Formats: sequence, C-alpha cells, structure tokens
Amino acid sequence: MSDTTIEGPVLIFGGCGFLGHHLVREFARATPTPKIFAVDVNTERNRNPEATYLTANILQRDEIAKIFEQVKPQVVLHTISPSPFEVNHSILEKVNIVGTENIVECAKAVGTVRAFLYTSSSSVVHNQRQPMIEATEALPVLFSPDQPEYYSHTKALAEKLVLAANRQNGMLTAVIRPAALYGPGDGQMTTNVTKQALTGRANIRFGDKSYLYDTCYVENCTYAQTLIVKALLEASTSAPLPADKKIEGEAFFVTNDEHIPFWNLSRLVSELLGSPVPDDQVRNIPIWFMKTFAFLGSWLYWIFSLGRKQPKLTPWVVRLLTMERTLCIDKIKTRLGYKPKFNNRQGWEKAIEWAVPKIKAEKGGKTA
Repeated sequence: MSDTTIEGPVLIFGGCGFLGHHLVREFARATPTPKIFAVDVNTERNRNPEATYLTANILQRDEIAKIFEQVKPQVVLHTISPSPFEVNHSILEKVNIVGTENIVECAKAVGTVRAFLYTSSSSVVHNQRQPMIEATEALPVLFSPDQPEYYSHTKALAEKLVLAANRQNGMLTAVIRPAALYGPGDGQMTTNVTKQALTGRANIRFGDKSYLYDTCYVENCTYAQTLIVKALLEASTSAPLPADKKIEGEAFFVTNDEHIPFWNLSRLVSELLGSPVPDDQVRNIPIWFMKTFAFLGSWLYWIFSLGRKQPKLTPWVVRLLTMERTLCIDKIKTRLGYKPKFNNRQGWEKAIEWAVPKIKAEKGGKTA
C-alpha cells in the first residue's frame, strides 16, 4: 500500500450518485483532506460539506472543459453510468462512450491530471451465457457481437478509451471493475434484496442450487479506489514498473473477497432483521418456469409500453441469477495490498440501516 498523500484537487464525476457520494466521503476522511469537487447533473442530493459541487452534463464537452480549467485537478474519478438494466442503446452510447470520451479528452488537455480512474464493470469479460468462475483480469474484454449485453459492450469501449490515454500529457490511467455493488444509497441491489426480506420472500430460490456469487460493499470499493489513485500518483513521478507490478494502464477486479450463494443474500438480510429462514422452508422454483414467466412478462411490457419499458424480471435477469459469477482478486491484493474493510455480513448490516427506513417510508410504514 502506498503512503502517497493526495494533495492536489480531486474531481469526481457522478459525485452525487450512489458510488460517487461515497467516494466524496472517502476522500473527505483523508488527512490532510484534499480539495474535493463533485460534478453531477443534479447536485442537490447526497451533498457533503467538504466538497464543492459543480453542475454539468458530460455530453457537453464545452461544459466539461470549463470545469477542468476551473479546477485544474490532480486526480479524476469517473463513476457516471446508466443502470446495467438500461435497454436504450442511445443512452448507453451517449453516457458510457461519448461522455467518457469528453472527460478523457478534457483531462488530457488541461495538463494537470496525474491519476485518472474509471469505474467499469466486471461484466465486460463475461459472455452472459456460461458461468463465470474465478475470473481474472487476464480474460479478454468482450465487445459486440461476442458481448450480447449492450451495457457491457459500452462499458468495454469506455475502458478502452481510458486505458488508451495512459501516459498521455503526464496522465496515468486505470480501471476498476467492482462486483455487484451494494450499500447505503443504492436503489438497486440493496433495495431489492431488502424488500424481498421485508415482504417474507427470502425463502424463494430460482432452481435447486446455490449459485456462488461475488458482491462488493461500497466502502470496500471506495477504499480500493484510493489505493489505486495513490499508486498512480506515485508512479507518475517514476519510470514504468515491471509488468507484474504495474498499476497504470491496468484493470482491477474488486470484491468483498468472499464468494457467497446468491440466494442466501435475502436470507442473510432476513436474519439480520430478526426473521431467519431455516433450510427446510426454502422454496425452489424451477428455472424453466421462471424463464417462461419472464419471457411472457417482457412481451407484455413491450406491447403495452410500445417498446419503451422493460420489467425488472427478464429472461436475461433469470439467467444471471441462475449461474455462478465469481472473481479472483489476487491482482489487486498482490499489487496494492487490498484487504476488504468490511465482510459481506458487516456490509449488509450497514446497508439495511439505510434501506429499511427508506422502504418503510415509501410504503407508509407497511412492510407486507
């Protein structure tokens, strides 16, 4: 682990989003605390008194260029992305490709950036068809048509843009690929799993196997990002390291370093809420039934929304929930000394402290 101090301004794109606002908190806890600037289209949420907030649209390069000239950052972290479940190809292309290109080009042009870290996705190496078991960063990044999911295809293209900019105008770049993120402020995985537990559905499982899965508590991810940034800053003042020690121009998986059966997540949350689910109460729903149900539901959504909406449960989602998806994080542990600060259970304890009151408030206090 590097002892490098982050002294220059830190510019966080998506600084009011789920991951982004936790990154603001992570850097705000540093001693000494660097100047922190958070960029978002909506800067009225998830604010931190230690940060300065700037409203901008990453699709407008002139707006982004002005911010770079104003801030003159030493460190840039780019976390902006549509949801993995976004089906609108135009949105995915604009945000993940055009937006990333705008940020990268402005970062190169300003001449002050020494460390640039992009938050990608572990899905960029997964073909979504076969299980992904102990995947490493040595696997090739997949693009369409080898990559059937357009979200992952656009994230892969964004990665390519970022890594291609390494060592240009003094800027070192890297990519972090978190497993499924959860934690306070997450309206997707955290909210959905907690709702399942609160409504008494933690005993439901698709298929008859416990598919191993990797997740990443958000504060483990932000901690890993500080390790990468510090290593990039240190490397920016020296010759490139040997290939087996490099940080710049590299991608890193990050997880809780704890494979868990996916369908045990809601059972864990239910247990933490005081309602453990014994093994003999688990109900196995056949995969073929769920795929058929999801297929019919998707068609009905498509017909009645004129193709503009997609249900939460699709055949693709069923497929992902019934296959193993695990990662090997030896690379980030070996090169950066990464050790998760929170295990899976500790992460969920913190996550439901946020999620339960939010869900109850939305339901008017009702949980079932």
